[in-house]
Amino acid sequence: MGIMRALFAKQVRPMGWWNNQHGNQLRISGTGTFASSLLTVMSATQLMFLQDNESFREYTGTSIVLIVIGFIGLAISAPTFLNLNARAKSLNAIMTTKSMSELRKLKGDGDEAARILGGGHQEAWILYLQEKGLKKS
Repeated sequence: MGIMRALFAKQVRPMGWWNNQHGNQLRISGTGTFASSLLTVMSATQLMFLQDNESFREYTGTSIVLIVIGFIGLAISAPTFLNLNARAKSLNAIMTTKSMSELRKLKGDGDEAARILGGGHQEAWILYLQEKGLKKS
């Protein structure tokens, strides 16, 4: 019993699906935001303009359900997308800074943005810092 407990105690527990997508979160939340926006706009178009048309009248109930699903999708994905997108833009803005003193001041913000974004953003940030001589290989 003691050996089994020791073996299982050292296993890494999964953090959850979203946390395991580190590095892909911006792309996933952007896709979700776009899809939810498209669903909401298409459903709103049906409800505002097409429901009076005889051939589209039967889709009104479906459009009501889909617009609710679109709003829920936007409520979930849009805040995350906006947050991660703002971090990506700030990281790109920091990387275009020419002044070394300004870059040293903003390095902490860049480190945090790159850590949160992960993936290619983090790799590009590390390479940029190495290129500027602010991080050793």
